[in-house]
Amino acid sequence: MKIRELLLITLSAGLILLSGCGAEQNPTVTEEGEDSYARASLFCDVNFWEPPSWSTEEGTITGDITEKTGLALDITVPPQNADAQLSLMLLNDDLPDIISLTNETTISQLITSGKVWDLEEFLKRYCPESHLLKSFPEDIKRELIKRDGGWYAYPSHMNSQDSRKIWKPSSKFYEDWTNYNDNNAIIWNRELLEKAGLTVEEVQTEEQVLAAWDKMKNMHLDVDGEAVIPLLVDGKGYIDPTVKFLEYTFGAERVDENGNYRDILLQPQAEHALLFLNEAIRNGYAAPEQLTYENTKIKSLMAGGNVFCFIGNVANSGIDFTKWVSSGPVLSSGGETPVLGKNLRAPTGWLSTFVSKDCRNPEQVAAWIDYMTSDEGLLFWSFGYEGSDYRLDDDGYVVQSEKGEAASLDYGQTGQGAWWMFDNFSWERSILPEPEEDSSTAAEKEVYTAFGSHDRTVSYDESLLPLTAEDIPPESDEGILDAKIRAYEKEQIPRIILAGSREEAAARYSEMTETLKRMGIETLDAYKNEIYQKNCREYGGRIEKVNVE
Repeated sequence: MKIRELLLITLSAGLILLSGCGAEQNPTVTEEGEDSYARASLFCDVNFWEPPSWSTEEGTITGDITEKTGLALDITVPPQNADAQLSLMLLNDDLPDIISLTNETTISQLITSGKVWDLEEFLKRYCPESHLLKSFPEDIKRELIKRDGGWYAYPSHMNSQDSRKIWKPSSKFYEDWTNYNDNNAIIWNRELLEKAGLTVEEVQTEEQVLAAWDKMKNMHLDVDGEAVIPLLVDGKGYIDPTVKFLEYTFGAERVDENGNYRDILLQPQAEHALLFLNEAIRNGYAAPEQLTYENTKIKSLMAGGNVFCFIGNVANSGIDFTKWVSSGPVLSSGGETPVLGKNLRAPTGWLSTFVSKDCRNPEQVAAWIDYMTSDEGLLFWSFGYEGSDYRLDDDGYVVQSEKGEAASLDYGQTGQGAWWMFDNFSWERSILPEPEEDSSTAAEKEVYTAFGSHDRTVSYDESLLPLTAEDIPPESDEGILDAKIRAYEKEQIPRIILAGSREEAAARYSEMTETLKRMGIETLDAYKNEIYQKNCREYGGRIEKVNVE
């Protein structure tokens, strides 16, 4: 059976399914008078998410979602301190109806409070015909239950062995994307690379990258009156994407030579990463104020055409992938092997979405969640309107139009592709055809996979590591110590990379590691090692160290 036929069946089934989910029950009459629909509040802690204002006008993404589900949303995205705001709401018994979170500590607090629904119980009560009760990936549900003690959360960006059985990849192209993908990358502006007289093959090593940045700085180029920026780091959140990429590319691992867990910042390759970034800032390739930029500023700069090189999370950069190329890893001057931690266990999502037990209009909220996660709903809010935003090819695969691609890029206005909490990688890669070689999708895949697919890169199973609140409860003595250590590291990293000389940076790194040891990081690592070894036994794997000191 072709995918076109499957989609038609799904669309028909979706209409029947919605009628059984209570979408029209107990609606809330709005000020519009004739229109009648329910409202719910949605809270999200991703401060760079830019959802559209929820219009109920016919012919808009949000308006037609309301027409399908009977629900309109009031959305809150705090620009900062979202976890503190939600904790206060929790304390005051004033939770939003729908809550989408990335912060594991806040997730743990929310579940422990007993104030959010078990999704199976919620759906059985308010949407008993939901597809989520029949075809949710079992391996992902198992990991969610292991993490939270029950199935409380709907996870974003599903991609697991069981999810790929439900939504099979359309081609090897997407299988490779799954196997080698990583959001953090070093990418180069193709046009500026050409103006510098360089090819991507000439920016492979640490020395070549520094030389390229230096050459661009001394060329004194501008684009539309704006000086070219040799290197842009990933704004105020740089410690995760930028520093993490550099740690991995220079070979920093999370085990020692005896196969025991060891904090990555205690590894010599992590010092190398921080000193490298310090050199880039001291030489004027990257400006210190970049460390304070919001994501909106990063996107604006990337769109301006005057950024030569970017190191960070390309998924949040807003780039036109055809204009950028990744050089893969930056090969260390010391000859260390690049490493890449990948979660080979069923993921529990980047965003976890919960429903408050005090939720207003639970029937409509259940219908909304059911629709947004269904094949019909995913197709609609991801790709818009058939005929104008996309078409189905002869095999039933989705082909976006230029209008549709523009609408997806402008998601904050259009709502198309905006609902990150319901992104489903497995579904998406099952309905897209293998792209043309010179397409935006092909360019995107090359950027995401250049590091992982490089013949020098060694991948390991990061899911074996004790990196979650499930492993180390935040309220435990170890969890409290871990939080103190993470906070201290976050304070010290900018001191190191902003040091006035290499010698000063190295001294500050040594001071940091000595303080970490006095704080008890080695005791904490021993505790984490017990969890890591247990995970190795349970899942039948281990991480082999490749860069022996």
